[in-house]
Amino acid sequence: MEEMNFVMTKDGRRKWSVDQKLGVLKELERGVNRGELCRKYNITEQHLAKWKRRLQSGGVDGLRRSGEVVSKDLYLELLRRNAELERALGRMALERDLLKKSFEMKGLRLPEEK
Repeated sequence: MEEMNFVMTKDGRRKWSVDQKLGVLKELERGVNRGELCRKYNITEQHLAKWKRRLQSGGVDGLRRSGEVVSKDLYLELLRRNAELERALGRMALERDLLKKSFEMKGLRLPEEK
């Protein structure tokens, strides 16, 4: 896997394919020194460690994604919780507006916000 062709991003960074990442990680598994691999492919040890973590936690899909891999159940739970919080915030805003309006009707003022 000596010869690697890269896709370059607009800002000049190399874009690694899943196969390329797997190839580098296989070399690491075979016992190639971490420092040698990093010099050979011009990557940091942190990069290599991140790829390894993503492969362990999310398999090949983990290497495809640029973000953190989470389970579908967790993702759906977070979406549900977000919708719940948005509804609660909407209710609070409505209550605040009603309270403000009732104070204005009575000629009172709410305490100043800081």
